[in-house]
Amino acid sequence: MLLSFLTPKIVFSQVENKETNYPKIKNYFSIMHPIATITKDGNHFNFDGSYTVGFPVGINFLQSDKIAYSIEFAPMISFNDRASRVTGLLFHPGVIYRNIGGFNFLTRLAFNTNGRYGFTAVINRPIIKKELISSLRPFRLDSAMIYLFQ
Repeated sequence: MLLSFLTPKIVFSQVENKETNYPKIKNYFSIMHPIATITKDGNHFNFDGSYTVGFPVGINFLQSDKIAYSIEFAPMISFNDRASRVTGLLFHPGVIYRNIGGFNFLTRLAFNTNGRYGFTAVINRPIIKKELISSLRPFRLDSAMIYLFQ
């Protein structure tokens, strides 16, 4: 009888293991609204005679709580008064330095099919993080600087 009293207590007193198993693979889709395009011919701001939007799709390979590798493809579409057209496909591989004071720092190379190349630095922080569906990424606010060369 004493054993039956102790057994449930032993079972329920076990500490839950909260370690995350790595590696993990996560995918995402987002919408990108570039603010400006900087070229040797000058600056062009979005909504100044045309509108440009991109649709990044990517895969993150999470290696640990501190580092991940990422591959992203982003088709860009431009609209003006007369027509719309695909202006390029951006290939964007990079490294994600995760959880630095609650922020993530991303460094990416940038290769566009329109002949431009460069690098991107992104600092982001999840604002709302809920795992409702495994393929959805948490909402994030990005501060991105894209350097592209012709």
